[in-house]
Amino acid sequence: MEKRLLEFVNSLRSAGVRISPGEIVDCLEALKSYGIAEHRLFYRLLKATLIKSETDTPLFDLAFRLYFQEEVEKPEPLTSPGCCDGFASGVDGSGTGKAGMGAASRQLYHAIQEGQSQILISLAEKQLAQLTVGEEGIDQLLHQIKVSMEWFMVENAFEREGKEGEENAGILKDLEQYLRHRIEKLAVAQKGEQGLSDILWEENLKQKDLGALNEVQVKEMEKRVERLANKLASRYSYRFKPAKSGRVDMRRVLQKAARMGRTPERLFYQDKVMDRPRIVVLCDISGSVAVYSAFLLQLVYAMARRFADLRTFLFVDEIAEVTLPLKTGPVQDAVRQALQEARCSRLGISNFGQVFELFRLHYGEILHPKTTLVILGDAKNNWYPPRKEELRTISEQVHRIIWLNPEPKAKWNQDDSIIGLYGQSCSDVIECRNLDQLEQAVRKIV
Repeated sequence: MEKRLLEFVNSLRSAGVRISPGEIVDCLEALKSYGIAEHRLFYRLLKATLIKSETDTPLFDLAFRLYFQEEVEKPEPLTSPGCCDGFASGVDGSGTGKAGMGAASRQLYHAIQEGQSQILISLAEKQLAQLTVGEEGIDQLLHQIKVSMEWFMVENAFEREGKEGEENAGILKDLEQYLRHRIEKLAVAQKGEQGLSDILWEENLKQKDLGALNEVQVKEMEKRVERLANKLASRYSYRFKPAKSGRVDMRRVLQKAARMGRTPERLFYQDKVMDRPRIVVLCDISGSVAVYSAFLLQLVYAMARRFADLRTFLFVDEIAEVTLPLKTGPVQDAVRQALQEARCSRLGISNFGQVFELFRLHYGEILHPKTTLVILGDAKNNWYPPRKEELRTISEQVHRIIWLNPEPKAKWNQDDSIIGLYGQSCSDVIECRNLDQLEQAVRKIV
């Protein structure tokens, strides 16, 4: 068991979960005291000793299923004899129910409507038996099965039934969860340790490309980004200034004593002053980086409530300020409103040089020697004149420029990418395409 446990820990580590040697020792001591016979207690002991952050729980649960559960647990609605009691179905031609369905979708629809849990499991197992795991991810394999079962027609039918179809739609979700877990087991069975490693890596949201998230992962990532923003926004830097009371300023006292040749008559004091950085954000929202921009704006939204001196601008080939919309309402509504209201595109393709000129002309007065200018963009200028002198002029007015580039480094300075030209005027140019990189970038900013 110790060997299996260490393999489990190593898999979590390689997938991005931080586990220290001390935590492994604590885990082994806990298991020595309580044993491993009771499955639920075993799960709780591992989680309590190895997982520090709630954001790592989904990854832990996935690894635990793959390592320590022989069989995939069926969701409760699929094990109860009277599970899918369902509601009255619509009739053909009514605009609801089975109208327009094929043979596979009718079979799936009827099985849910009539509470036939064994048939539902049988339909799932039939598809799984035909599945061959290759290089595809779990999401792709699940999609293949859904297409074969004509899943989406059934899903749409329950949606059209409104409230009457909600419970049956829930059964469909439970079946989807069962299929996902079974596919994960099949991948490990067919590909061994490599399959297990691939699955854990695919679910590692800290390292996953923000542009490759599925719907469920996007919602989880939004929560993580909000927590990250609140955490980082509280990381103010401090400096000391002379004061009438507080901490003794030994440097000044000793300097005075050295000049006088004796102990000074009075002490010198200093006190902490919170140094809140001035931040200006320029965010490209053209199609190639739109997903990354949405997550950065969520960060900006949370930080705007902590930093009074934070200004936000969106751009494509023109520029518009969205500071006020990002300070009001729930985060999703605020980001959506900012993106909808911004009038920053005429032709719909990026023109960085023109944007930098417009920013300097219309908003140059807000720049200050203490300002940190943050730019998010891939620097693909669509063969327009780069006007790098505009960014150089801006850099002379601010403390520093940090450029966040969501493109992989391997693609920098290829085709119409001119990040090398613009990087000459920046303090830092950082690849920023996943949560880990985003966190590192924001730490530099604040």
